[in-house]
Amino acid sequence: MKRWGAHVSIVIAAAVIALLVVQVSKKQWQKDVAVDTVDKVIPVTIAAVVQHEFTDDTDAVGTLKARETSLLSPKVAGPVNQVLVDIGDPVVAGEVVIKLDRTNFDLGVKQAQAALAAAQAAIPQADAQFEQAEKEYRRAIELLEEKVIPQSRFDAAEAAFKSAKEAVFYAKAQRDRAKAALETALEHLKDADIRSPIGGTVVERNVEIGQAVAPGSRLLLIVGQTSLNLDVDLPEADIGRLAIGTVALITIDAFPGHEYSGKVTVVNPMVDRKTRTFRVRIEVPNPSGKLVDGMYARVKLSVEKRRSLAVPRDALQRLPGSGTYYVFVVEGNKAHKRTVEISATDNQYAEVTDGLVEDDKVVTSGAGRLQSGMEVNVQDIPNKNETDKSRGTTSQVDRR
Repeated sequence: MKRWGAHVSIVIAAAVIALLVVQVSKKQWQKDVAVDTVDKVIPVTIAAVVQHEFTDDTDAVGTLKARETSLLSPKVAGPVNQVLVDIGDPVVAGEVVIKLDRTNFDLGVKQAQAALAAAQAAIPQADAQFEQAEKEYRRAIELLEEKVIPQSRFDAAEAAFKSAKEAVFYAKAQRDRAKAALETALEHLKDADIRSPIGGTVVERNVEIGQAVAPGSRLLLIVGQTSLNLDVDLPEADIGRLAIGTVALITIDAFPGHEYSGKVTVVNPMVDRKTRTFRVRIEVPNPSGKLVDGMYARVKLSVEKRRSLAVPRDALQRLPGSGTYYVFVVEGNKAHKRTVEISATDNQYAEVTDGLVEDDKVVTSGAGRLQSGMEVNVQDIPNKNETDKSRGTTSQVDRR
């Protein structure tokens, strides 16, 4: 009897549980039906297919080179009295950086000045003697014609005249030589102070105080780095797409995260037959002075601009495991899936080469829940002014 009662209890409990399961399932089914009914119309945002300006880039690497370099060597020999700069010091054009001992040069100037004074003093005496000899010579000509003096006296007067004339020429030549010697002595005295011909920074020093130096000795190396050059080799395919003035963006490994701007100043019109490349020179301003000669640089050049159809990148969908792209195009109140061909992308837009036409409306958000043919509710349409702005922008692209 007890066993029969236990069986009845089990049956009743099972019936109650089954009833509860049926009720819960019914409520869930009703909820799913309600959700499905709501989701039939998907809220989306859209944007128009527009004409957008893309810029193709080409990359290269090179080494920064100072535009001005000066290797300082003495023009005269002598011991070094002072070295006024060291490695890393900035200098300005015309600044004295090394002083040689001036003693011998000062003495040379004084001797040259004395020699010039003596040469100049000799000229008036020679001129007076010449004037006297010239008078006697002309008088001798007259007397010889009148046969008053013998030929020998005339010959003596003529010889004296020629000698006096040569003496004047010699005295003036001596003065000119003395003047040149003085100029040379003054130049040597001036060269005892070695000046930097350019503004820049000292990067090499090979001289010490007391050292005897000779002309041609390598004493200092100074580089001007307010602006640097960057020579890079580009593939020959780019030679017709690059022009002087093209903007270049430069990055330096030593300063990650920083970007420097430059411009093309020289395009070599010759292609190297071995490498099939041509050389381009880029001028890189360096107002901060951080960039220095010899740094490794990476450069990105905008080689070509073009206008073409584009869609916002947010509109692009990609089939998993493939390179096939598609978008949803809104026509009326429905969204239709359409495969597109993409050529290049930038930060905001993708270039479309096939599958769309200008002013097509593509879904930019909400596409994840869409299937082709579904009804959509457009939540927001970018105004015409915002769309037109994109038509005048220029962006650098990644080629695909």
